[in-house]
Amino acid sequence: MLEFYQKDNDMILTNFNTNDETNWQKIYLNAFPAHERLPFETLQQKVSDNDQIKMLTFKSNDHVAGILFLVTLADDKAFILYFAVDATIRGKGIGSQMLSCLKQRYTGGIVLESEIVGTNADNEQQRLQRYQFYQRNGVLDSGFVAQNMGGTFHLLRTSDQITVADYLKAIDILGLTTTMQ
Repeated sequence: MLEFYQKDNDMILTNFNTNDETNWQKIYLNAFPAHERLPFETLQQKVSDNDQIKMLTFKSNDHVAGILFLVTLADDKAFILYFAVDATIRGKGIGSQMLSCLKQRYTGGIVLESEIVGTNADNEQQRLQRYQFYQRNGVLDSGFVAQNMGGTFHLLRTSDQITVADYLKAIDILGLTTTMQ
């Protein structure tokens, strides 16, 4: 069971439960394009099949404020596949609080993907805002790029202790494939 509390703001990060399914799916469907999403049932099955895979809900005052889908690596590292905040409350520090909570838990480092910037994509501004959000919150570009699930992504990490090998291990645990550039 994974559960963190941030008592200051009545925040909690906890394992997904079926009571939050509608809100979890709403945030998930709103935040990620179809080509980057795995079917919701597949996510649930992966969690059921492997204790290293976690589906989490971040709540603020009992409201589902954000979602996470991650792979734990060792006791102190994690790969985040999906990280999203409810669109109706973005810009209020929730994402930063979520990352802070995760960085406290996974002190060995967190690795995640952020859509490549500088390609003049249709959603270039959105990509740049996400990338800058991570940079402001201490999740820095590793210099590596991955291609998977129909997209090209910067690999970002919170520490040099988490490596490309850790990322590739997490991708393998998830049963996904990727190509590194």
